[in-house]
Amino acid sequence: MIFEMLVQIKTFIPEQNVWVSTVAYTQEIGLNRTSETMVFKGNAEGITDYSELYFESHSYIQDKALLKRLHEQIVSKIKLGEIQLSKEEIENDS
Repeated sequence: MIFEMLVQIKTFIPEQNVWVSTVAYTQEIGLNRTSETMVFKGNAEGITDYSELYFESHSYIQDKALLKRLHEQIVSKIKLGEIQLSKEEIENDS
């Protein structure tokens, strides 16, 4: 079986200087999951530090529309402050 990326969604949140990245693959990318969302430090040009500021597993979801909704929910929660990212980590990249 070929290891293939099925979904890749990225959103930059300039107020936080972070990128939200949601991916899904044809095979497991970690324990009991083929899809996940992670948040990394960055700027408008891209990710600058791949240390995870937030992680959420989406188990075996591979449906692009559903993953897009989950991704948008996480982006919204970050903007509203419902998902707390380490300010120290973010500020160290500024």
